[in-house]
Amino acid sequence: MAGFPHRASLAGRCGIPAERERIYIRVDMAAGSPGPGDHDAHPVRLHWPDGRWWNIESVYSVRSFGRAEFGNLCVKWTVCIRRTPKVIWWERGRWFVAKRSGMALRL
Repeated sequence: MAGFPHRASLAGRCGIPAERERIYIRVDMAAGSPGPGDHDAHPVRLHWPDGRWWNIESVYSVRSFGRAEFGNLCVKWTVCIRRTPKVIWWERGRWFVAKRSGMALRL
């Protein structure tokens, strides 16, 4: 059986930030949650590159773009940090936010 061909990243489309518009961050997942592909997984803490961190109070929504089979899965998480909705993204094992999202200024 032939596999699916890998497709290009959806960066720059569907509201997904382009590579040059990203700030990569570290996100801690709930204990026992390997990653966003697991239905019970959810982020609990966000770590900014300069060492600051914030607890994620709740998850408002999760939306997937692309498919894992094609190698272009990107997941948009709308989370609550300090009682304010924030958007974080996951693609190919890496978490990021949009540079101009206001995350660095308002957190």
